[in-house]
Amino acid sequence: MLGSSGRERPRRARLHVAGCLAGLGVVLGLAACEDNANFVRPISARAVTVFKDSTFNFTTLRTFAMPDTVVHFNPVTGTPLNVSRQFDQVALDRVRQNLLVRGYTQVANPRTTQPDFVVLVAATAVPSYNAWIGYSWFTIWGFSPVWLWFQPGFTTAWTIVYPWFGVVGTTAYERGTLIVDLIPTSSVNLTARTIRSAWAGVATSLFDGVIDANTVTTAIDQMFALSPYLTVPRPPSP
Repeated sequence: MLGSSGRERPRRARLHVAGCLAGLGVVLGLAACEDNANFVRPISARAVTVFKDSTFNFTTLRTFAMPDTVVHFNPVTGTPLNVSRQFDQVALDRVRQNLLVRGYTQVANPRTTQPDFVVLVAATAVPSYNAWIGYSWFTIWGFSPVWLWFQPGFTTAWTIVYPWFGVVGTTAYERGTLIVDLIPTSSVNLTARTIRSAWAGVATSLFDGVIDANTVTTAIDQMFALSPYLTVPRPPSP
């Protein structure tokens, strides 16, 4: 993956597939899995799924920041299966547009103003990619200035937590899957050195095969259509 500075970033590892499969096209809270769902194969068909932390209060969110790059998740070792970057900007623009339409405000300078949440947009460049295992996120996303509001600063010792992992288990996605991740900045845990995701949208294999800009925008629009709670509440009438 190349960040906005053009320097190559470390890669995430390809992991084995086991656990509970998340329902396609369904908003997931922290519900129980089927006991017999002990193994899942990679999801290969194009489908849109969203996940959320049902304990998080989304009405507290007003402002956001997001890196200007779609990160491509590649294996730590070996050769990645390259994914076209033709529609990276389309994806970034559509995610931003959906947030703005829902009343969120993008922070112009996160160096001086802490946003309520950070939005990460990524694509998988490896088959059987395990999306919800905690990982050292700063090695991948640290290139962006969206983290500079935090002092004394994040380091590679920090990890990300996906609260639905304990429910859905290890879920694998095929090459070209688009993942949009919402990280509330209030989730910073100084003691554990973690940040915690509150929502994620997944468009399986979106960038794999013949697509156009409309394919990308439609998939991202569907993520937000499945997430009506992602909106800034209107102030009460006088």
